[in-house]
Amino acid sequence: MAKQKINPKLKEKLFSSQPDIVITAIQSVKEKGNKLYIPLLFELLNSNPGKEVFSEIKKLLETVKDKETVPSFIEAIENEKYKAVRNTILATCWQNGLDFSNYLPLFADIVINEEWENSFEAFTVIDNLHYLPEQKIVEEVIVKVESAKKDASEQKAYFLNEILNKLKQ
Repeated sequence: MAKQKINPKLKEKLFSSQPDIVITAIQSVKEKGNKLYIPLLFELLNSNPGKEVFSEIKKLLETVKDKETVPSFIEAIENEKYKAVRNTILATCWQNGLDFSNYLPLFADIVINEEWENSFEAFTVIDNLHYLPEQKIVEEVIVKVESAKKDASEQKAYFLNEILNKLKQ
């Protein structure tokens, strides 16, 4: 199998000042399915693109199926540089159906520590997990979530209780 690489011309089109060129480039990335473009899409998402471009990027990220892209999503979520678009990235995580179970502690931390919108999206990622990580990680998250319930708002307490229900099944 040929090693994938980023096409410099396509990369240039992704960051064009003309939305129609950017949208065509995004569609090309979607057709070719190259995971190396995912970090570039997060960059583009973070660059405050127009509404149409934002929507196209989001649609693409929602349909990613390559499990090797999971670390790219996690890096973007953890990177403060993407704080402004973290909510969108989190939403695409549960919509694309990739397996984020190994990152259960990260999503639990977001539910516990971040504002409601991000908490909701991270909760939805956890709620949609088809598999759970190893028992030791699950137990650590249970302890963390139970501890956080004491100081949680009513909305967050609901999320935390639901997470506990899922993890204790």
